[in-house]
Amino acid sequence: MIDTPGFNDTNGTEVDEYNLTLIEETRKSLPYLSGIIIVANGALPRLGVSFKNFLHLLHQIVYQSARNATTVLLVIAFWPFDNNTLDLYGDYDGTLIGSGTYTTSFLGYGTALNLVQSASQYVSITSNHLPLNSRSFTIEAWIYLTSSTANDYGIFSQCPSTSANLCFDFMTRTNRLYCAIYTNGTQGATLMTINTWYHVACVYDMITQTQSVWLNGVLDGSSSATAYQDASGTTTIGAIYNSSSTVCFNGRIDQVRYESIAKTASEILNDATLYVYYSFDSSSLIDNGPNGINGTSFGNVTFTAGVVNEAARFSSGPYLYHTYSPFYFLGINNHPFSISLWVQPMKNYTESTLVFVHKLSGWCVHFLVINSTGSLKACLWNGGNVILSGPILPLNSWTHIGYTYSAINGIQLYINGTLYSTTGSITFSASGVPMYIILGSDKGFTYCAPGYGSSFTGTMDEFYLYSRELSASEIQTLSNP
Repeated sequence: MIDTPGFNDTNGTEVDEYNLTLIEETRKSLPYLSGIIIVANGALPRLGVSFKNFLHLLHQIVYQSARNATTVLLVIAFWPFDNNTLDLYGDYDGTLIGSGTYTTSFLGYGTALNLVQSASQYVSITSNHLPLNSRSFTIEAWIYLTSSTANDYGIFSQCPSTSANLCFDFMTRTNRLYCAIYTNGTQGATLMTINTWYHVACVYDMITQTQSVWLNGVLDGSSSATAYQDASGTTTIGAIYNSSSTVCFNGRIDQVRYESIAKTASEILNDATLYVYYSFDSSSLIDNGPNGINGTSFGNVTFTAGVVNEAARFSSGPYLYHTYSPFYFLGINNHPFSISLWVQPMKNYTESTLVFVHKLSGWCVHFLVINSTGSLKACLWNGGNVILSGPILPLNSWTHIGYTYSAINGIQLYINGTLYSTTGSITFSASGVPMYIILGSDKGFTYCAPGYGSSFTGTMDEFYLYSRELSASEIQTLSNP
């Protein structure tokens, strides 16, 4: 079953109003989607997908198209691999060959597909022909190699014939990305390591006749190539056709997407590194980013006017949390990350938590916390407390906070788009396991680094978490929505 947990549907009236509003907004923004909505309402139950979660998916499409009015990102196929090989849209369902298994997804909810090359395990899509021919396209996936080899590991393929322009392969070759239309191949420059999640993409641009490979949102190689031409071949995920044999993947594959456009560099970077985004609009805690990591409220989180549309109001007790641990990269030593949010403290100054990161027991840090005099602190752990001081946050006024980390630059704290303070180079000693995040509270774990926290009273808006270090200009952009 496809699971998008944390959808706050405790109040049926609010959910119905949200759905009606979203339908109307979707129809206004993308009129041709109204037919998809009607069909989906009857077709989705077989996938275990609720109608409102499908509306959430359409909302993401509307959101992405609104950010770039000249580009409409229409997902033609999406395989989340949540205990099945079905396409979310129902047109390109796959069949699992060789008894592959399912394991925990990098997202913390749902599953990923685990494939063993020696057992010839892969997904075959024969329900319909997936149209790659004579057009631009983008293929994205999350992969996790479990062994290192000089050989090929297939990711995605359509290769009915090893002839000119009739074979498309996307794979890892000698531990680098490789994308090819017949012999026109593009090799990535970066060596990948085992037991690490990577976002990978292959893009073909029909207009410029170029193909490119992308690793974690960054261009890793490109070359010219004529368009793929076949209009009847079988698509495989986790396997390629190479020299009259099927060459399978060895490891985990998750969240595979095919889109019939050539995505831009900024769109691919966003898909790879925007991990969660809570706009708090439509009085909801849904994730408006690419991963569907919806929040759950403890207590009565309310909604009010924010910097952009609506914001979440916390009043001495309620908070946003997750029932699973989706933030794998916050458990990796020295992994870069960035946080961006707007806050409005209210009433009076007291020790209060903005962003709290923890595992179920043991490791825990108040990443962003306010002390008893109203001073903002950006914190981390390197075997001891790392505390970077910020300004006193004004009561009843909005302040934009940017917190970025990398091993080279350490913590950099931005206030209203301007760099305020920095630690310089420091290490990040993480827990080694996927982490939880709480917004607006520390659930009573005030003893966690730096040793104070408690519930936040005030308003929060436009929360972003990235799995990379944002630049100063990117923080500046987020501070001017």
